[in-house]
Amino acid sequence: MAEKLIQLRVEDTVKDRADEIFKSQGLTTQTAIKIFLTQVANTGQSPFDHLFEGK
Repeated sequence: MAEKLIQLRVEDTVKDRADEIFKSQGLTTQTAIKIFLTQVANTGQSPFDHLFEGK
């Protein structure tokens, strides 16, 4: 399966804190992001859907 590279910028402290949380769950941040995107793609739903209700 072909893959695409996604790059993003985030504050150091945010990434460091997220890294620690994911590490405690046995994940890398990269794996956590892949899981998030796969879940959205597979379900057609985003955890942000409610932010745009009524618009």
